[in-house]
Amino acid sequence: MNYNNTVSRKSLRQNQILDAAAHCFVEKGFHGAGMAEVAKRSGMSTGHIYHYFANKQAIILAIVEREGDEAMVRIGQLEQLPKDSFKDHLIEHMVGAITRKISPFQTSLDAEIVAEGHRNDEVRKRMRDNDERIRSKLCEVLGPKLQVKKLEQLVDSLMTILLGITSRYSRNPERVTAITETLLRTALESLIEEFSEAA
Repeated sequence: MNYNNTVSRKSLRQNQILDAAAHCFVEKGFHGAGMAEVAKRSGMSTGHIYHYFANKQAIILAIVEREGDEAMVRIGQLEQLPKDSFKDHLIEHMVGAITRKISPFQTSLDAEIVAEGHRNDEVRKRMRDNDERIRSKLCEVLGPKLQVKKLEQLVDSLMTILLGITSRYSRNPERVTAITETLLRTALESLIEEFSEAA
């Protein structure tokens, strides 16, 4: 077996464990879900789980990291969009991304991770590091495309709106689902206009 196949198999197994753990954390909470349950849900032995992750904390850190990696991929896709129609494409991209992300499962998982971050310094640091790398990448991509005066403030505003929507969804999903697209389009257009050099 060559190196690439070995890495692919390892990555596949790790993601299988992370998916199983995420479901267990949503169902029973981070502290309520045991490694034996994660193992059963993933179809592996507990010993096999420990081969990939030292403990539950390592698993939750990996879930946070994976979500950050996925966000970086989505942001990277924006680099390919044409500059002359970038604003419209950006709004469509962000509306699509957030409407795919908000769900009972995802918002419950996010809440569990945030709660653990309040108790656990290492999880909190990983969440903050993730936030900073996503923020930095957004600044890097949006800067040349949008030509705004206060790029960092725009990015912080965008991230706050997106995270706020997912937070409210966990409290009142029907209300959020009904207004998400309209709210996002209006807010994003207004923010970009507010921070643009032409404003």
